[in-house]
Amino acid sequence: MNKSLLLDAIVGEITSTLNNSLAAAEEARATATNKENAAENKYDTLGLEAAYLAHGQSERVVQLEKDLAAYVSLRKRLKDHAIVEVGSVLKLEHETGETRFLFIGPASGGLVVSLGGVSVIVITPGSPLGKALLGGVIDDDVSIGVAGSATKARIADLW
Repeated sequence: MNKSLLLDAIVGEITSTLNNSLAAAEEARATATNKENAAENKYDTLGLEAAYLAHGQSERVVQLEKDLAAYVSLRKRLKDHAIVEVGSVLKLEHETGETRFLFIGPASGGLVVSLGGVSVIVITPGSPLGKALLGGVIDDDVSIGVAGSATKARIADLW
């Protein structure tokens, strides 16, 4: 698993989402400040709703910029790992036979990127799965709570 290419894919996805969020924030701001959308009565809330949307989009932009900065910083410390920590890529084999590739990232948990036809899921150390995996090594068994019951998985490989 080429971590540099994986980081490129993650940064690309975050950048794309950031650009879309910037455009959406600008569009909402323009709608909120348009004179044609000034309230004519107390039930006319288009401008107010657009202002709330613009604020939410602006907050999303700030979070994405922080996420992007975290990944740029991580690139400087990129290495292979002997234990699971931030920056690790691992292959997790569930007792059901399902195999998943995970990247322990500093942010943007839940993001899924494809690299060479393999889907890699970004998880953060603060997530329940991230907490269960941190400090693990190859062949460690991990118990994962899902919908009130625990399933087991094994760390099959680690980069």
